[in-house]
Amino acid sequence: MKYALTILVIFCSLGSFAQGDFILLRKDNIVIQSYVKDSYMKCQLFNGQWIEGRIKQIKADSLFLEQFQVRQVASIFGTPMLDTVRYGLAKLSINDIHLLPKKEQGVSAINNGSLFMLGAGGYMVLNIINGLTQTNQSVTSNQNLINLGIAAGVFMFGEMLHWTHRDYITLGKKYQLYSTATVPNK
Repeated sequence: MKYALTILVIFCSLGSFAQGDFILLRKDNIVIQSYVKDSYMKCQLFNGQWIEGRIKQIKADSLFLEQFQVRQVASIFGTPMLDTVRYGLAKLSINDIHLLPKKEQGVSAINNGSLFMLGAGGYMVLNIINGLTQTNQSVTSNQNLINLGIAAGVFMFGEMLHWTHRDYITLGKKYQLYSTATVPNK
């Protein structure tokens, strides 16, 4: 009985394993995302090519991505269905990765300025239409021109937010990508 229990414990422990290799994305020495085997990753290389897929293996300074694409096609009955196309494994060096997509935090319509531009543009159009169609409100009155100027300023603020907003993280001084073998102690 003791031997059977010992053998059972040995076989059960063979199935367990310690955490394997991983990749860390750090911002100013604070880990903001980690990737392990079977994680989904999308990245852009220095040559401009975007690659996405599941991580199949992580080595000291490289990773293997199983590339695939899920797309909608027509079935034999003409109804839409999803189809997965696999492109195979791609070996990437961690140093070849240039950009990673940014995770959306909060309301992205405010962060990228779209809401400001939409609201200000709608206000200006409605104000001009009302000034042209109603007799008690003129488009060229002092108060109306001030209101249109404020709306134009809000629209330009939204446009500036749109110019400065990035949907991706550029690796470099602020953001670093490390593998298991290259993670510094800090």
